[in-house]
Amino acid sequence: MERRQFLKASAIFAIGFLASTKIQSASIIKKTIEAGNDLKERIIKLIAELKTEGSNLVKLVMNGKKYVYDPYTHYPYDGGIKDEQTGCQLFFHAHRENEYGHFHTFAADENGDLIHLVLISMDENGKPIALATVNRWVTGDKYVKAEILKKLTDNFFINPSLFKNSRVIEFINIAFKAYREEINMIYEERDRWIMNYVKNNFREPFEDREFEILSEKKIDLG
Repeated sequence: MERRQFLKASAIFAIGFLASTKIQSASIIKKTIEAGNDLKERIIKLIAELKTEGSNLVKLVMNGKKYVYDPYTHYPYDGGIKDEQTGCQLFFHAHRENEYGHFHTFAADENGDLIHLVLISMDENGKPIALATVNRWVTGDKYVKAEILKKLTDNFFINPSLFKNSRVIEFINIAFKAYREEINMIYEERDRWIMNYVKNNFREPFEDREFEILSEKKIDLG
């Protein structure tokens, strides 16, 4: 009898615990979504602010240089912007169809090796239109799996004071937090793509010039 009551009590506790866990998880997900939406609103406001000034994020990052459709012309200057404290860096250039140009973003791992995180496509009006991952031959960086990319992404930060108009770097910093879920999604999609490639071709895809973009998520700011 006592054992039966104990089992019944244990079952009730387990059900209550699972219900509580589900509620907590739902609350965390809700807060994450709300935080992401607030940050996306900050990006929209930033773009609107620049528009009233007759400028945009693309104009700012070009730093007065002429627009050149060439992968070897980097903005705001050769080598881009690097934060020596965090190891994170970025540059902008233009060489792909269906966009005006894009930011490449990088982080450094514990060994100091450079790792490409996400490509941020921009239109001519300075609005982000897509997030993407690229094949390793594109940037020549170190390959790591999605779980490591997610950790590096969580810690991405470049000091805004490293560029004369801090709003360019602020936009990138905010984008990593505003689109965290979308970025994690394309990391996972990239890993699945690589696994399928290896399975079908019996070799790694990293030097296959036919594949530049491995995963992509469109952005619509409205």
